[in-house]
Amino acid sequence: LATYKQVTTQPPNLDIIQPTLVMAVCVSIASAFIAFPIANYMARYASPRAKAFFYVGVLLPMWTSYLVKVYAWRLILAKQGVLSWFLESVGLQGVLDTVLQTPGIGGPSLASSYLGMFIVFVYMWLPYMILPLAAALERVPNTLVQAASDLGAKPGQVFRTVTLPLALPGLAAGSIFTFSLTLGDYIIPSVVGAPGYFIGMMVYQQQGTAGNIPLAAAFSVVAIVLI
Repeated sequence: LATYKQVTTQPPNLDIIQPTLVMAVCVSIASAFIAFPIANYMARYASPRAKAFFYVGVLLPMWTSYLVKVYAWRLILAKQGVLSWFLESVGLQGVLDTVLQTPGIGGPSLASSYLGMFIVFVYMWLPYMILPLAAALERVPNTLVQAASDLGAKPGQVFRTVTLPLALPGLAAGSIFTFSLTLGDYIIPSVVGAPGYFIGMMVYQQQGTAGNIPLAAAFSVVAIVLI
């Protein structure tokens, strides 16, 4: 019990829990916003051949090594990386420099900032949001959408009153994936991102190099409770 008190009351430990929770929520929200139009097109508008192409496109990155993808993103987001070169070539490097100077978000480069970590997290877990959403949207009857339109509903109203409520199970399933995977990950924050600890990193370090098994266990219970 003393260990749980240490985790939940000491400021250094709370400074680990809060950023992890905020990052997990932000990644889940961003993944939902990006995934919904993609999944909606896959489920309702794409031809069978195009749908197969989309599914392969979504699944293909999942067949690549996790570590290879993380280190590739570190190179892309580095100070002299591909993204920096592209932004400089289109005249947007100043915008990036301004963002990187924002406290709590930026850092010396995208590869050493919370923004860069956020980008990598969204890329990594986006397929886990798209697939459940596409499966849920495929089960939305077209007759309901047509009926809403026939009764005078505008496209926005159809989305809010018919499509979104029926797609909520898929959205919930995808959010569980993105939230829990972000909350427990320790490799991405170790390779990409600002200095500091996330819950997954703390569990890994305390049960490994530090040898503090009780503290590692307490942090893992915090993650379980949040999930």
